[in-house]
Amino acid sequence: MATRAAMFTFSKFRYFPILKHRVAKFSVSSNLLNASALEPGYSRDPGEVFFKENVQTLLERLTGRDCDKVFHNRKLGERLEPPKYELLTQAEVDHVMAEMEVKLKRKLQMPPLLKERDPIKKIYSFNPELQGFDDSKYVFINISQGITNRNREVVVRDPNGVLREASWEERQRMCQIYFPVPGRKINVPKMFEEGNIQNCLDRDEFEFVLDRACAQFDPDDPEYISVTRKTYDFVDENTKYTSLRPTRHFGPMVLHLVLSKKMDNLLFHFINTKDIDAAANLVRLFHTVADDTSPTEVDEFQLIENYIQGPALKKPALELAWQSFLEIEKQRREVHSQQNNASN
Repeated sequence: MATRAAMFTFSKFRYFPILKHRVAKFSVSSNLLNASALEPGYSRDPGEVFFKENVQTLLERLTGRDCDKVFHNRKLGERLEPPKYELLTQAEVDHVMAEMEVKLKRKLQMPPLLKERDPIKKIYSFNPELQGFDDSKYVFINISQGITNRNREVVVRDPNGVLREASWEERQRMCQIYFPVPGRKINVPKMFEEGNIQNCLDRDEFEFVLDRACAQFDPDDPEYISVTRKTYDFVDENTKYTSLRPTRHFGPMVLHLVLSKKMDNLLFHFINTKDIDAAANLVRLFHTVADDTSPTEVDEFQLIENYIQGPALKKPALELAWQSFLEIEKQRREVHSQQNNASN
């Protein structure tokens, strides 16, 4: 059957015939990470937790701030501009620093952690008299301005006469045709296929994978959830936390580990690196997510020890790391005290 090239306009909608074998790609997308995004085993709806103000504050503290890493050069295929050197007054320096602070916050804006969206199954009508009229699906999209793609009307007439709301995949493809999102492709990039994405993770290209996933998918897309969870778990299993810290993806990864009860490796990492502030904030985040009544404003050392003795799942390793840290801290304080006495 010859490909149709005609496109008709009807009121605010466009009448867009698509060949049947091409529409099949909407529902059978690219076998991404074994395609079905399984529930990651969260104890709560991640969206309800993520947007809480106190959770956002703790995630920002855990992410940290490192301007050199946030503003590092990226391989985008663009020519790098040479650095500029200027003589500034103190007022001008303060103005530049304020601008950099705004840019830093924008670059560290965390993508939300959401549960998987429900599939669209809404049927408007069934007209059996249209069966056999054509063997192609017909897609109608509202191209009016001032409507978000999420709320844009997209309906499909199937060859069997069913008029229904477009699936998420059909909606995203049609919106990308008429209202393209920068960085998003109509077809899912090959890099998100199982073998290719594993190669990226093996090369420690975690930030690249997560940035590309943010551009290609919506945060409640099953494929986005599958990609990000796979990346977070790979980072956790291989203790590659410093590769994502501080980036905008570190906070969502930490919340993912807390919600899925897999935060002990990260706590072990913080204790080993003597980052006690981060370790204490991680425990505070755990109690905040759990909505328990355990005191979180106690001494940081006591807070961490209470967690290790209580809900921790990897007690032996954490106890050993914690005792080693306490011994080193005790020796450091003794040396510091001796030096002060000697100087006096």
